[in-house]
Amino acid sequence: MKDLTKRTTQEVLEHHIKYLHAGDLEGTLLDYADNAILVNMGGPKEGLDEIRAFFKDSIANCLPAETTYEDVTTYVHKEVAYIIWKADSPFCTIPYGTDTFIVKDGKIVWQSFAGIIDWKK
Repeated sequence: MKDLTKRTTQEVLEHHIKYLHAGDLEGTLLDYADNAILVNMGGPKEGLDEIRAFFKDSIANCLPAETTYEDVTTYVHKEVAYIIWKADSPFCTIPYGTDTFIVKDGKIVWQSFAGIIDWKK
């Protein structure tokens, strides 16, 4: 496996999207530093244990592997990546989602997410 600390922000973003869309929890977590912080509408998640729990729940109950995604906008500049996307899953529709990532030494150290989530009944 490639030395993860040598990855560019673009490579980290591409890996993150690929593995998250595949519903691969452990592959997704490879992208995060041990002390990473993920901030979303439910509050901050700090460290791999909290981020693991967040993505485990998200994959199981919101965005499983069969989810369809549309990437709307992607910007990468140095250590920062910003994306806007849409998704539709058996559980919800997200007509607008946005994430910002800060990457250092080939790992996500900080991420924010916000979006509109329409839950299906």
